[in-house]
This record gives sequence, C-alpha cells and structure tokens, in this order.
Amino acid sequence: MVKATRGVLITCDPAVKQILLQLDESGQLGRFIISDLDDTHLLIAPDYVERVQDELELELEKNHFAQGGGDEE
Repeated sequence: MVKATRGVLITCDPAVKQILLQLDESGQLGRFIISDLDDTHLLIAPDYVERVQDELELELEKNHFAQGGGDEE
C-alpha cells in the first residue's frame, strides 16, 4: 500500500537549504520538514509555509551586508 503525504515542494540554493535544516532541527518553529529530497529541494508541511518564509527572511536579513559603512543621516 502506498502512503501519500501532503506537502509543499521548496526549491532553493544549498545555502538557504542549510538555514532551513537548522531551523527545523532547532525546533524553533516545530518540525516542518517532511523530507529532504536532494541538494536543492525540500518537502515541508503546508501549515508551516508562511512561518518558514517569515523566519527565513529574518535569518537572511541578519546575514545581509550593507555597503556604506553605516553613515546614515
């Protein structure tokens, strides 16, 4: 008998995938990864899509490099 699982396919680069794997392992959002398919694809639970997007944006902003040396006026 075949078992089907509902999920959302995520395509990303390997660096973003590592961030998602760390978020899943930390349990900060709960366990949302259903399957790690290959280097650039993950299957995640549909209920977590918006929360994962929001948390990923926060993580990417932490790693954002701003040019200009911070001399804002």
